[in-house]
Amino acid sequence: MRIVHISDLHFWHITLNPIRLAGKRIVGMGNLILNRARKYRMENMPSLLERVLELQPDHVLITGDLTTTSLEEEFEAVRRALSPLNGNHSSITVIPGNHDRYTWRAARLRLFEQYFGAYVASDTYPWLKNIGDGTAILGLDASRPTIISARGTISMSQIESARRLLEGSNTKFARLIVACHYPVAIPDGVKPDPAHGLQGKEYLHNFLSRLGPHLYCHGHIHAGWTFRPDSLPQALCINPGAALKRRKRSGVDASFVEILLDGDGVEVWRHVLRRGAWEKEHLANRPKFFAKEAGD
Repeated sequence: MRIVHISDLHFWHITLNPIRLAGKRIVGMGNLILNRARKYRMENMPSLLERVLELQPDHVLITGDLTTTSLEEEFEAVRRALSPLNGNHSSITVIPGNHDRYTWRAARLRLFEQYFGAYVASDTYPWLKNIGDGTAILGLDASRPTIISARGTISMSQIESARRLLEGSNTKFARLIVACHYPVAIPDGVKPDPAHGLQGKEYLHNFLSRLGPHLYCHGHIHAGWTFRPDSLPQALCINPGAALKRRKRSGVDASFVEILLDGDGVEVWRHVLRRGAWEKEHLANRPKFFAKEAGD
C-alpha cells in the first residue's frame, strides 16, 4: 500500500475588511502580509498534485492546517485545488489543524466540516477509518481556537474514547496509523516552542505507549522528520513539514512524504521540489516494524 502524507498547506487570502479582522485574525493577517505570503507559495500546488498523481497512491492523508486564518475563501480555494484527487472520497483522509479553527466563529460554524466533512469517518472525534489492506487510520482532533497562541488541547475523554473505539472494533487491523495535527515528540536538535505545544500531551503519550506498533502522522511544526522516540519505541513519528513552504537556503519549494506499507514493513520517502525539479530522499526503512515481536 502506498500512502501520500501531506501537511500544513496554509492556503491564504488577504482581507482588510475590519469586520472580518475581529479577534485573533487581525494578528494572523498582519503576519500573513508581512511574512507568510512570501513563504507559502500556493502556485506550486499544481506541481505537487501532479507529482502525487504520478505515484498513484492508494490513499492520501492530510494532517491539518489547510488554511491560514480560516477564511471561507481559503477553505474554498484549497478544496478546489485538491479536486484532482476527488475521484474517490474514501481514498482521502483530512484532519483539521489549529489554523483550520483559527477563530471562535470558524469553529462554531464548523467551517472545516462544511468543506472537508466528506474526507473524515465521522463528524465527531475520535474516529476509526478502514483504508483497506488491513490498515486503519485513527483520527484525533487537538485543534482549538485560542486568543493568541497556537497551542492545542487533547482531552482525557477523547483519549478514552479512542481506547474504547479500538478495543470495540469488530475488525482487527494489522497496521494502525494515528493521525493528529500536533506532534507527541520532537527529535533531538529541534527546539520546541511552548506557544505551539499540546495541552494533554501526557494523556496522548500514555495512550500511544500501550498501542503496539503504529505510525504517528502529524504536522504543525514546519520542519519535517521521521523518527522513533526513545519514550515511544513502538511509534514511528512522521512529519512531512509544510508542503508549500519556500526554503531559500535549500532551494525547496514544495514537499510531501510517501509511505510504503508492505506486509509488516514500512518505508518512508520524502519528495521535494527543488529549483523546479522533483527529487526523492530516503527517510526510513523498517522491514519488520508491524510484527508483534519487532523491536529495535
